Amino acid sequence: MSATPLLPRVQLTQRVRFEAAHRLVSPRLDLEQNLQVYGKCARPGGHGHNYEVEVTLRGPLDPTTGMLMGRKEFREAVERAVVEPCDHRNLNDVVSEITTGENLARIFFEWVARELPPHLEIMRLRVYETPRNVFEAYGGDPPTTP
Repeated sequence: MSATPLLPRVQLTQRVRFEAAHRLVSPRLDLEQNLQVYGKCARPGGHGHNYEVEVTLRGPLDPTTGMLMGRKEFREAVERAVVEPCDHRNLNDVVSEITTGENLARIFFEWVARELPPHLEIMRLRVYETPRNVFEAYGGDPPTTP
């Protein structure tokens, strides 16, 4: 009786960049409350970031190509989903929710998922808003800590 060999999980990651402005503001709060919650990010006029979005996929390897997905096809899917609607725009005009990094990660995850073949799964999508502020959305099981 032979054991079935464990197959390694294979993932592919693509990173794209775009520049956009936004203002953190909740319609449920007045200006003073927004400034209390979001600080200077709630100031009228907004502010901008050089965003990076990193998408990690997993799925079955194509037996012919040995890849999860063509690199160009993957990059174009992420650019269509995120960069084209957001680059050099005010995110408050693009997204109907508060443009926190947490919401952006979740929304971008949904947008990218719609552009991918159904046999591929997004494992993780990261939004780098600043070098210190990184937001993540997960598909499947989130990674465990040792």
